[in-house]
Amino acid sequence: SPAPAAKPVKHKKRAVAVRKLNEPTVALVAGPAQVNAAHVNVRGQAGFRGEDITRLAKGDTVNVLEQINLNHHRPDEPAQWAKIALPENVHVWVSSRFIDDATKTVSVKRLNLRAGPGENYSVLGVIERGTPVNEIQTKGEWTQIDAPSNAYAFVAAMYLTQTTPAPAPEVAPTPAPVPTP
Repeated sequence: SPAPAAKPVKHKKRAVAVRKLNEPTVALVAGPAQVNAAHVNVRGQAGFRGEDITRLAKGDTVNVLEQINLNHHRPDEPAQWAKIALPENVHVWVSSRFIDDATKTVSVKRLNLRAGPGENYSVLGVIERGTPVNEIQTKGEWTQIDAPSNAYAFVAAMYLTQTTPAPAPEVAPTPAPVPTP
């Protein structure tokens, strides 16, 4: 009689200890903010699933567009994120098919700006038909361009500090002169 078939070996899964992030509560408003930590990652999406686009150094200034609070996040991941204007030195990618070779302008109604050369990268904004682009390099069907002013990315909010300007002193109204008879 044939030998019984070998049963597959079942491996025990080890539990990986996940450290809960001790995140301070942050309230950011639209406007400038300073980076308060060294080597802060700028991401393509709010959360760790967003790819790293660039890094910021302590003391760098960014322009906060809005604060995003994630309802569902991992215990080791920040819940509070800042949507920021993409820093000037960062480039974005667009599909080469939608750039007119002769005029170097966008040839479709709306074109997604991507964090890398492919549709699997995060969308960092859009540009409209007729927008001129400055090509940096091409990889296959994708072209890297200078980022327009409406491009954005995300930073963990706890690594940003905003200083609120001192309130302007109230000026008492000057009384109107009293007419003399």
